[in-house]
This record gives sequence, structure tokens and C-alpha cells, in this order.
Amino acid sequence: MARTPYEGPAHRFEPARLDSGGPGLSRRTRLLLGAGAAVAILAVAALIVLRPAPPSPAGAVRDYFEHLAAGDTAAALALVDSGESYTPRAAPLLVAAALADPANRPGGLTVTATEEPEGGGPYSTVTATYKLGGQTVEQLFAVVATPDEQPPYRLERPFLTLTAQVPGGLATTVNGVAVDGAALAQGTPAFPGVYTGTTSGNALFAGGTRAATVRSDGQGARAEIAFGAPAVAPGAPKAVQTAVEEYLDRYCINGPVTSQCPLRGAPYKAYGQQTTWAITTYPQVQLNPDSSGRVQVAFATATEGSAAYTVTWSDSSGAPQTATGTVPVTARGYASLGNDGTITISLGY
Repeated sequence: MARTPYEGPAHRFEPARLDSGGPGLSRRTRLLLGAGAAVAILAVAALIVLRPAPPSPAGAVRDYFEHLAAGDTAAALALVDSGESYTPRAAPLLVAAALADPANRPGGLTVTATEEPEGGGPYSTVTATYKLGGQTVEQLFAVVATPDEQPPYRLERPFLTLTAQVPGGLATTVNGVAVDGAALAQGTPAFPGVYTGTTSGNALFAGGTRAATVRSDGQGARAEIAFGAPAVAPGAPKAVQTAVEEYLDRYCINGPVTSQCPLRGAPYKAYGQQTTWAITTYPQVQLNPDSSGRVQVAFATATEGSAAYTVTWSDSSGAPQTATGTVPVTARGYASLGNDGTITISLGY
């Protein structure tokens, strides 16, 4: 067929096709694409692994111990049901200062069991073990669901109950925090931790330091500081001696003789006679440390003293009469601390 003017040359085009045998992607490109795919797969896997676990009772216990291990007691207390009610005044050990030393914080938490609430109740129970220093403690934690609040689970009293009988009314600190002796006697809440109590000395008793012992029955956990009977302070013998002398002066010498005066032996001459005393030598006392209690220490006479008496009366004719003499003086009883911190003497014969 003849071509008309302006027609171009006739061409036939083969349909496009893929030729696997022809030139393709370079080896470097294929390696890069493969590496990118591997990175994408790892990123997805990491996202799945690192995605936070959904809230749970066991998770609330783990969070609580993580905060304690970091020393963040405020965050730990925020996980406690009604945690805002535990003020430093009511619960002096629920503060950061009590766990300021990392060595006193709990660690090594392992959740061993979780039981869901029975019968639709609000409480789950989580059993866990943790380390306090070199000791393993097992404790049962009650966890209450709070679905309409944050966090959705809170712990019910997840504390140790710390008790101590403080001797002699001594001022006491636990892990450096001042704690009232009456509160310790009744038991005060404390975060799971290692606790050491220190008593300050006074005129009668020496101070001391004791570590708490933690006991757990698998349910609750208790910590006890056993101070025991206090040692007698180095200056106590002299202080008690002075207190005995002041006692004799107060009730026998300075002012009218009262029934609390231990001096005896002046002769009876007549009804209405007047007896006055003068201490010529004070008895010297010694303390008996073996009989020391938590608030008092016994003392006895080491060396007798003496006292001079003067008795005055009127005879049947109204004439004044006088009799004088001396008697031995001993002192035996107990020394204790008054509310103002001074030594109080109680004599017993």
C-alpha cells in the first residue's frame, strides 16, 4: 500500500515483557532492602514486647516495689488505698527519709501467686517475696480494684508493722527519723525495708542501737526492735547519789519532817515533841545494773551515813527539855526518770 504524504516510517512494537534473565537490582540494593525489612520486623517485635502490660493486681504490687527501690516513697504511697490519710504525724516512717539509704530499701521482688476476688468481691490477693538485706520475706498483699480512678488498682495497707518497747522514756529515732515511744509500743506502719532504732542517752540510762527483726507468717509482716533493758549511763551512779542526798534534804532537813523522811531512831519523850535532823554523813549508794528495768534501776547502801537528831519537849512542869543523839542512815530503793527528764527517787525499807 502506498504511503500518503507526511506519513512516517512504518514500525512494529513488541509488547512489553519481564525478562528475568536480563539486568535487575544490584546485590547491594538487594542487601539494603533485606536489611530494611529486618529492621522493620524487629521494630514491630520490640513494640509488641515493650508495650506496657495492662494494669493488674500483680502489676500494682510491682509498681509499688519499684517506687520503693528508687526511694520514691511519695509515688509508692500514691498506690496505697487512702494513702493520703497517712500523714507524717500519724505515720512518721512513711516518708522518704526512712528509706534514704539505698541499703535499707527492698529489692528482688518475685510475685508467686495471684488470686482473683471471690464472689465478685473488690479485693484480689497477691503473694510475693522480696529481699530485705540478706533476708527473704514473704508477704500477702490485698489489692482493691478502682476502675473509675487512677491508678485502677491500689494496695490495702502494704506495710510492715514496726514495734518497739523504748526503755526509760528515751528519745528514739528509727533510720534517723524521730518516732514517739508510745507510737512504737502500739505499732506504727512502715514501708517494707530494713530498720534500725537508736535511743539517746540521759542521766540514768545509756543509749543504744538495735536492728529490727522482720517476721512473716506468709500473710502479714512485722518488724520488731528489741532494745531490752538499757545499760546504766556512765554518770548515773553520781547522779543517783546526788538525787538521794537531795531527797533526804527535802523531806528530813529543809522544812518540817514528813512521813517521806526515812530517818528513824529519835527517842520518844512526850506527846507533841519536835524532832529536827541534821545529816552528818550521807549514805553512799551503789546501783544494781542487773535489776534495771525499762524505766528504773535499783540502788542500795554501799556505806552507811549518819544523822544527828535534836528532840525538844516540855516536861510536866512546863520546863523545856532537849535530847540529842545520832543514828545510822541507809538508803535503798529505785531511781527512775520523771516526765521532765530528772531522776526521781523512791525509797523502800
